Amino acid sequence: MKTFDDVLQATGGFDWYQWRTYFFVCIAVFLGCLLTFTQVFTGGTGEFWCESSKFQTGECLDSNKTSKECKRLGQLASCMSYNFTFDEDEKQLQEYVKTMPCEEGWVFDHSVYRNTFTEEWELVCDKSAVTNVLQSVYLSGFLVGCTLLAFMSDRFGRYPTLVVCGAMTCLSTLASAASPHPIVFGALRFCVAAFSYGLTLTSFVISTEMATPSMRVYVGTLLWVPFAIGYFVLSALGKYLNSWRLFILLTAAPFIPMILAIVYVDESPRWLLSKERYKDADKIIQKIARTNRKPLPLDYLTNLEESKDVAVKEGNMLDVLRNPVLRLYLLNLLYNWFVQSFVYYGLSLSTSSLGVDVFIAFCISGAVEIPSYTFGAFTMAKFGRKISTGGLMIFSGLACFATIFAPLGPVRVTFAMLGKFAITASFGNIYVHTAEIFPTPVRVFSVGTCSVAARVGGIIAPLILVFEKYWASLPLILFASSSILAGLLVFFLPETKGKLMPDTIEDSLNLKTLPSSKEANAPKA
Repeated sequence: MKTFDDVLQATGGFDWYQWRTYFFVCIAVFLGCLLTFTQVFTGGTGEFWCESSKFQTGECLDSNKTSKECKRLGQLASCMSYNFTFDEDEKQLQEYVKTMPCEEGWVFDHSVYRNTFTEEWELVCDKSAVTNVLQSVYLSGFLVGCTLLAFMSDRFGRYPTLVVCGAMTCLSTLASAASPHPIVFGALRFCVAAFSYGLTLTSFVISTEMATPSMRVYVGTLLWVPFAIGYFVLSALGKYLNSWRLFILLTAAPFIPMILAIVYVDESPRWLLSKERYKDADKIIQKIARTNRKPLPLDYLTNLEESKDVAVKEGNMLDVLRNPVLRLYLLNLLYNWFVQSFVYYGLSLSTSSLGVDVFIAFCISGAVEIPSYTFGAFTMAKFGRKISTGGLMIFSGLACFATIFAPLGPVRVTFAMLGKFAITASFGNIYVHTAEIFPTPVRVFSVGTCSVAARVGGIIAPLILVFEKYWASLPLILFASSSILAGLLVFFLPETKGKLMPDTIEDSLNLKTLPSSKEANAPKA
């Protein structure tokens, strides 16, 4: 029993203790979806027009027009009021220059969005950019979660990071629901994004570190299914709630089971062993054995200590950057994460309207994610990380090329959706592959650094779509070529299927020659 993976096998593999931890992780990921896409419904903008008392009673009705006609006249003006008298007919009215500002405010149509902060703070017309700025501020918070909180997880431990991020996410979310002003709301949403992503990222890593090699692919990929399920919950809340503040409060509801579940979550023993905190690791490993009702050899801890090469230091991110092999792995993965997000958001934003209301369309977006992640997990378990991820990315690129030449209509939409399906599956895969390449002391920070590249790809994708007006095929050509190139580069990464999870820099360097868990546990002749 020389590695922590051997300990996991001896204590029952992925048993009751691991399932309890995984339950907490799934709640955290589900919560991440609710918090990330809240603004789709709380900040949505439907039809609106200038408030004007003359359109409702009095002068308008006195001009022999019905109340319906008066309302329609009012809806002709959205950001400016018309300066006119009611002896004009409607045709002449449309020819008048809009010269008067909306002095009485606006009237909002509630047929789609019932109540939003856009309406409450009147973020329309010359203030309409504020809503987009708020979303950008939220995405900026992700960058903090990807870096500073990822560093905190590697430096101080997974468990304290989970507690801090969970508590701060809850407080920030509750406070944002009581925001009196857009600036306050934006600052609190920044905090929500930073801490919620730190929570999600650390939860992902702790779940993979607690899984045996055979289960790691399923644990690391299928945990995104709760994220997809969050789409359905958000659609229901957006459809039936009449208050955006209540909407945000209800998205914090998963914190209740999370607080109850966190009592059953412990520090990652793998991280403790990497820090040579053997006594602390022993307490948790003994707890795992008791919970799973499996005996532990009396000398297992001594074997773990003796197997640790004293010449090998635990390592940090600078060691990764100094080593040419690991540096190439990191650059390869940075590009891959960038392309994953670049193509995913590019295809999502360039897909034609589904012809249904916003709530049904949002549900369909989540429904597509579930089979994608399931398919990605199956192909990784069956064919390995490189063939699955690389093959899916190449397929997505080919589907993008096919979309260029496909006729408008169902055929073109089919190719576009095939491309989106493949890139979604590979996006889930790359999380697992990255976590299996980098060693325990820098695992969260490595995944977080790669996630920064993904955020940049997501920001650039909509800008690329602007070039459609100059060359209609250019965005799809860029999506296709970058996806195929990234897919080919995946084959230069080490295959990690069934391999022991690296705990040191040396383990990561030896991944290509490292035996699988079955070979490591095979009895010697």
